[in-house]
Amino acid sequence: MNVRFNDLGAQWKLIKENCNKEFDKLFEKSNFILGEPVQDFEKLFADYIGTKFAIGVSNGTSALKLAALSLDVDEENTCFVIPALTYIATLGGIEQAYPHSTYKLIDCDDYFQMDVDILESFVAQNRQKYKDMVIVPVHLYGYACDMTKICEIAKSNNCYILEDASQAHGAKWQNKKVGSFGDVAAFSLYPGKNLGAAGDAGVITTNKEHVYQKILALRNQGSIVKYKHIMRGGNHRLDTIQAIVLKEKMPYIEDWNENRRGVVRRFETKINNQHVKLPDTHDKVFPVHHVYPVLVKDRNKFCKFLDSCKIQWGVHYPECIEQMDMYTHLSNPSEKSIGFTKEMVSLPIHPFMSDQEVDYMCESINKYEG
Repeated sequence: MNVRFNDLGAQWKLIKENCNKEFDKLFEKSNFILGEPVQDFEKLFADYIGTKFAIGVSNGTSALKLAALSLDVDEENTCFVIPALTYIATLGGIEQAYPHSTYKLIDCDDYFQMDVDILESFVAQNRQKYKDMVIVPVHLYGYACDMTKICEIAKSNNCYILEDASQAHGAKWQNKKVGSFGDVAAFSLYPGKNLGAAGDAGVITTNKEHVYQKILALRNQGSIVKYKHIMRGGNHRLDTIQAIVLKEKMPYIEDWNENRRGVVRRFETKINNQHVKLPDTHDKVFPVHHVYPVLVKDRNKFCKFLDSCKIQWGVHYPECIEQMDMYTHLSNPSEKSIGFTKEMVSLPIHPFMSDQEVDYMCESINKYEG
């Protein structure tokens, strides 16, 4: 049996008929840039997350960049506090907006999320050094950070919160969806995400009117009304064709997320190999399992074993940001994050996995001898 890491083709089969009808309308009308389907998708997504506003943009990195720019911080007197364990775009997108700001990496906890105790200590000791401080929780792998504690830290220390929810479309902390806690939040809509386009796309959510209005201008050359440019901006627009795909996928996202949780329940019931540690879920988190990272002592051996079983796999991520040549100056080091990156292997997980595929994976993994 071959077990694929993802199956985007199965999603297309569900939305193909409606998309093709919408594509015909699009090509007849030729409103390829910021057409009506963009606004339709934005409304659907804002309602889904539970925010007043959503702004579609060109990709997840642009979402992070524009979200950061919307905060109006003092670039040379601001510290962005970011998890050590995250994809490079979390730092890279914000750094595009504020290349001269200070960046601090915070080690992770046992759930792979930003360790709020380390965060609290750092903020308490360093807040007075900066005019502005922005906490950037990343809801990694489809789980959620401790947003209760993060919001308390931000409020008591006058910090902004910029959520990176790029891997957590629909995940909740204490029954509230991520992307609705902070001043602003960024989502990637890369094809492999829980909600993905047919190419690059992103979306930003906020409850603040002034943030919404600024991002509308920033994404479109500093303009909301054509040829009236009120600030420096860029080309970060969401194409109409991507909005159509995303709009048609929106009715399915909750079912797809539930299917992912069903796969994980099966993993947790059937995998019982002491050499393979499954991820834990905090009891206040309602996850969407974008990635399912297990920990093994000998990653190369385990990956070769999965190859022999024809089970696809991934590694998210093989090294921490501070281990990359251009960011070694940020190192603490983040010992727990670095330790996890040496042992992580991501198993296949997607909404269309059959019980037979999952059972085959579990039976195979139980035979792994470490």
